[in-house]
Amino acid sequence: MRTALRTSIVTAALAGAMLVPAAGSAFAAPAPQAVTSTKAAAQDDRYAGQAVSIGNGMVAVLRNQAEGPEAWIRAVGPQWKPGDDYMSRVLTTLNRQQTTAAVAAVSLKLTKADTAEPVLVVTEGGASKSYPLPKGKAAAPAPSENDRYAGQAVSIGNGMVAVLRNQAEGPEAWIRAVGPQWKPGDPYMFHVLAMLNRQQTTDSAFGASFKLTKAETTAPVLVVTIDGVAKSYPLPKGKAGQTCAADSKIQDIGAGTTAELYMSSNGPKVVLRSSGSDTSWRILDRGFPALNKSDGIIARIVNPSGSKPVFEWQTQGGGTPLGRTSFPSLPTGCELNYKVTEEQTGSAKPAAKPSSATTGVTTQTQAQTPVQAQTAVVPKGSVAAGAELPVETVADTDDSTTLAAGAGLFAIVAALGASVLRRRRNHG
Repeated sequence: MRTALRTSIVTAALAGAMLVPAAGSAFAAPAPQAVTSTKAAAQDDRYAGQAVSIGNGMVAVLRNQAEGPEAWIRAVGPQWKPGDDYMSRVLTTLNRQQTTAAVAAVSLKLTKADTAEPVLVVTEGGASKSYPLPKGKAAAPAPSENDRYAGQAVSIGNGMVAVLRNQAEGPEAWIRAVGPQWKPGDPYMFHVLAMLNRQQTTDSAFGASFKLTKAETTAPVLVVTIDGVAKSYPLPKGKAGQTCAADSKIQDIGAGTTAELYMSSNGPKVVLRSSGSDTSWRILDRGFPALNKSDGIIARIVNPSGSKPVFEWQTQGGGTPLGRTSFPSLPTGCELNYKVTEEQTGSAKPAAKPSSATTGVTTQTQAQTPVQAQTAVVPKGSVAAGAELPVETVADTDDSTTLAAGAGLFAIVAALGASVLRRRRNHG
């Protein structure tokens, strides 16, 4: 009996060893097919195009499809020849938003980018060569002055422009990020950093502070201050009107964080910034009045739709009391442009020692379950693939439970096998 048992074990081990090469070859077999499919990429592939050598081990992959003209500059090595694979490392990309670039000592420029027949010009050592792109569609005409978001675009430094308007909506200064290469005449309909008007006359971004002065007059002026130097940009003339925005209030809340408090006809707003940061960390308003628990600190607007909202915060533990401060008051004669709803909590009333008793149930609920979930800033468009999961989601996707379950199952199977062997030996 024991001899038969040993023979069966050896036979099973040999059979398992013989199966290993077969399994490995089954996974390795598709590899040549994958290489073939890569070289057979169709011409309408998102990144395929007309590949031309431009010297210095580089090719320009020229495209002009729905996205508009594009010249993808890729590193392929000095041995590359027409027909070889070119889907290699991207060095830079030229399009209608970025028409110039440089790689080492080579200058690149996409000329006639707004037309149906753009041309890539490559310059090295004073000598230039031209590479026409495939024909496509001309760019849409620039938005007319009557367009809702069009206006007079002026560079204000730090890769920003101010789009200045003064039409039926009143004076507006839209601060947009355009990059350091922007020049007058280039497109400017990009990411909005701030917007100033008669309801919000101050703001800041990218190391600059903004103030819309004389906003109630027919000739308002945008004042931009960078590194202590202020410059003025007059807006187009318009109609006079009342300014319903209070000056901002800066509050240090500890833990290397400052809060900028704003009050306008649209309600209270708090911009939270980390020490030394040019951009906001979180923005609180009537739609999102409190931080999530996962943010690690307490910061909330109490009574956000009331007539006298209050900002509360706590950045340290150990029984540290809540900090409290009021929002700036609106100018006389200004009214809120929404229905005022007073919360029935004691938190908006002055208190010597704020505590859970004074903040009330409603306020605590706000801090834990805000109206609109807000996480870290998530890029959109072509860079959205780098978005991070919220902390709670990451915790829910931990694999430790699966590993533990697998280990437990393995132990059970092993124990059963050992028991069977003992019984067979005892009866052998």
